[in-house]
Amino acid sequence: MQSKTSSLLRLAAVVVAAAAPVAAIAASETFLNGQSIYGQPASASSATRTVDLSQASRLNIAYGETVAFRGDAGQQFAWTFNGLDRRAVDLAKIAPPSFGTKAAIAYVGRDPSNRR
Repeated sequence: MQSKTSSLLRLAAVVVAAAAPVAAIAASETFLNGQSIYGQPASASSATRTVDLSQASRLNIAYGETVAFRGDAGQQFAWTFNGLDRRAVDLAKIAPPSFGTKAAIAYVGRDPSNRR
């Protein structure tokens, strides 16, 4: 009986040890290669449009689109949304720390006709 209990405890420890990294990856906001699941920073000159965040708090973006965002103080950053599609992206998660984004959400989808 002691041997079975010991074996079961060892098996449980192995299962927990193997599952921990998988759970951490699932909760992460990066792919295994280190890239953001939201896409990547871009140059403002490559943007297809510019969004003034003082005028918009929710916007639709086509998957693969590059958008420049302008803040209240005139600061700007651009992002290419080519990570995972069909998701809401809190712009505070992708904006540079000095940007000071108010609550704004970008909805990324493959259908460009749903964009505002």
